[in-house]
Amino acid sequence: MSEPKNFATTLQTANQNPEKLLWLFGFRIDPETEIPNLYTLIVYGEQEPPLVAGGQLLFFNRPELAINALQLCDIDVSELKNSPTKIDAICDIAETLYLLDAEDFDESATILNCLNPLLDLVKATLIPMPTEYKRILYHFADHLNIEEEFASFLDEEDIQRSEIVNAILWCVGAITAKSRLLTE
Repeated sequence: MSEPKNFATTLQTANQNPEKLLWLFGFRIDPETEIPNLYTLIVYGEQEPPLVAGGQLLFFNRPELAINALQLCDIDVSELKNSPTKIDAICDIAETLYLLDAEDFDESATILNCLNPLLDLVKATLIPMPTEYKRILYHFADHLNIEEEFASFLDEEDIQRSEIVNAILWCVGAITAKSRLLTE
């Protein structure tokens, strides 16, 4: 997986058909729940930027708050019939950490579907990722694009599972440090 392209940290006004361009991303962090704990919107397109307002990524704890997040980004929501409430993708951090700890295969592409949005969100924070974490995560994501089995890859590349876990947790911390959570 090559490094994502740079993109602006502020969004322009909404496109003519915003319902087709906005993806509702759910993030499951708590392993005790089956549903996402947090949500954000990603503007689907060539660069797929997340919502940013005042230099902070916007997350919300209920899908209904998506409209509030859009308004904070100065995106015209007058043409938006309904706030996106159908989850388009889930970044399952809890399951990813479990798979890295206890499994050798990722048949459902959970890890890859977690890494891709995390890397995009970190990029949007403008916080430089430590070189070793970047190398490990991008190399691992490249492998997962081709192969479900990852234990032999880790052995061959002499990558410890804990190194990947630490890199993911660093990403979560960087994202959290540059985020705003909407609850109302």
